[in-house]
Amino acid sequence: MSHDRTRASFRAMRARVAACLRSQAGDTMIEVTIAALLVALIATATFSGYSSIAHVAAGQNTRAQASSLAESDQARLHGLSLSALSSASGSCNAGVGNTSCTSTVDNTVYTISSSTQFVSGAGAASCTTSGTTTADEVQTTSTVTWPGESYAGGPVEIHGLVTPPQGGSLIVRVLDVNGNGVSGATVGLSGGPTSVTALTTDSNGCVEFGGLSGGDYTVTATVSGTNTTASATVVATQTKTVTMTPSGGNGAISATFTTTYNGSSHASSADQVTAWNPVQPSKYNVFGTAGTLGNNTYQSTVTSSSQFAPGSYTVFAGSCAGDYSDNGYQIAAVTNGTTQNVVLPVPAMIVDVWNTTSPTSTEYDDTSSAITYSGSFTHATGYTGDYNGTESWSNTAGNTISFTFTGTSIQWITSLASNHGFANVSIDGSVVDTNLDTYGASAVDQIAGFSDSGLSSGSHTITITVDGTRDASSSNTYVTTDAFIVGTAGTSAQVDDPPSSSVVYSGSGWTHGSTGSQNYDSTESFDQTTGDSVQFTFTGTSIEWLAPVSTNAGYANIYLDGTLVASNVTAYNSSTVYRQIIWSDAGLANTTHTLKIVVDGTKPSGSSAYYVPIDSFVYGTLATGLLTTAPLVTLADNNTPSCNGNENYPATQVPTLSQGALVDPGQPYGNWTVCASSGGLMNTATVANTSYTSGNVVNIYLATGASGLQSGSCT
Repeated sequence: MSHDRTRASFRAMRARVAACLRSQAGDTMIEVTIAALLVALIATATFSGYSSIAHVAAGQNTRAQASSLAESDQARLHGLSLSALSSASGSCNAGVGNTSCTSTVDNTVYTISSSTQFVSGAGAASCTTSGTTTADEVQTTSTVTWPGESYAGGPVEIHGLVTPPQGGSLIVRVLDVNGNGVSGATVGLSGGPTSVTALTTDSNGCVEFGGLSGGDYTVTATVSGTNTTASATVVATQTKTVTMTPSGGNGAISATFTTTYNGSSHASSADQVTAWNPVQPSKYNVFGTAGTLGNNTYQSTVTSSSQFAPGSYTVFAGSCAGDYSDNGYQIAAVTNGTTQNVVLPVPAMIVDVWNTTSPTSTEYDDTSSAITYSGSFTHATGYTGDYNGTESWSNTAGNTISFTFTGTSIQWITSLASNHGFANVSIDGSVVDTNLDTYGASAVDQIAGFSDSGLSSGSHTITITVDGTRDASSSNTYVTTDAFIVGTAGTSAQVDDPPSSSVVYSGSGWTHGSTGSQNYDSTESFDQTTGDSVQFTFTGTSIEWLAPVSTNAGYANIYLDGTLVASNVTAYNSSTVYRQIIWSDAGLANTTHTLKIVVDGTKPSGSSAYYVPIDSFVYGTLATGLLTTAPLVTLADNNTPSCNGNENYPATQVPTLSQGALVDPGQPYGNWTVCASSGGLMNTATVANTSYTSGNVVNIYLATGASGLQSGSCT
């Protein structure tokens, strides 16, 4: 075929050359040259064809030789007994069925590999069946390879079937109690009419005896020096399968647990343990009892039954491959009839479940024994506008009212009147406000003359001192005390009005000025230009806008996190009062928020102008604390390979400040989703339970406003 293609190419080239020559008739030299060229081309094509033929012929010869060797090996195999067929040798041995030999022919080295497999009549491997009613066959395979075989179509492989010439067959499987094949066990037959040589089980725990005369045989399997026997009746022309589990040849594993957190090691507990035998990589043997809701099974020691065949096992806490880590395993060298003890490190999981500490507010009347008056004061009753109808007053400079309290916020409740004067305020011995004016052109009862919500949690003392001076419009210097209000609402902070990274003013109409100490930090900002705004960004659960109320205030619109939440909010009042809460909101999610106040450009009918004043902002976070009752805690296993969802249910614990809601439960290595619920509320969090040295902390918030909080219970 290659010669035909060469001749066709030559004819085409000759035609093209001839056409060229005709266009230049008479040029004899060119004709001679072309003729020589054509002769060279013919010679090259001819030699190329011969080379290709030679290469193909060489490949055909080596393949033919390989086929001949494979056929010879098949003939050899067919001449062996069934017992010999099942035997193996690592060197060239013509007397066994499973071997590998080399043969050199014409300087080419061929490798002949022989393998045999007992199969049922349906073609399935006998060792994986329970036996058939007809004699099994032996499938023989002869494979021949040689250097350069890829040029000749690859190796030569020939299969054949050997039918037992006489007697029956006996398949013996040696398994451990977990159903794993035991490799390397010695299996022998005795007591029957046919004497055979003992065989060694393969990786599946199998051996095959063939060519047996019918009769009763005793099968003996020896594993690590321990024998077990079974009886087998062989029928000629039939195959029988015997499965044996060596008794007394297994051992047990006992695991105790330890964990490390807060800088020291502690005894730990767990519920399930996995022992992995590398000889059977897909088999993860689990012992222990998984906990269920309401049925905690955590123990300091978990012991298996005598279920492990002798060998080395990788042991770790948990129930699947996903729970394994390089830092959390031990090797148990199991021997027959013994219990191997291991100490397993487990990473400590510490779950803290937090709840809202409910804010409290307590009001103390001016008559309370907790209030101390220094100097001459008048204590009067029958004032219907006052708290409990009582109030106390003095106009003597230097007289004081002191109140010691425990909380994070304080309000001094007083009244405004035309004969009231200035007061000074100190907290814990430090002056925080001077010349605080309590004058009012008309009387106003139960007004917050002073407030502070940024106190630390603990005991404080507030002192109100009569200054003895007054506003020019006032007729006297009286300072009145009606009550004190103490709050415990978590933590809070107060931010002044001047422009800063958290307080940003937009618009050209703002005035920022210093004032008397009646304002927070003696400063105030104000604006009456429509559309101008101030924006305050904070992180917390509550917010207050503080400013003085006066006769020239207009309306403002309030936005929180970009949403309009209040319109026509005003600081207008018929008289000026400082440090008043103009607008507030609480119960916010414990995250970052932005408050925006926009000048509306309109005003109440009694106001003389449109001003929106800014004195300060107070923001706070509700106090949180660990639950004082045990929450329900469940765990979902996110490990890969998965352990099928909820795997472990540790016992619930009453939270403590030193430990939390759940500590040291001996959870396996890996990633978990933790759910905690209490009082009809639930929340989840994830934890990478991977640190064996310091523990792994996860915080779950059931506090008001917490992200992800929902109603329900963990299941």
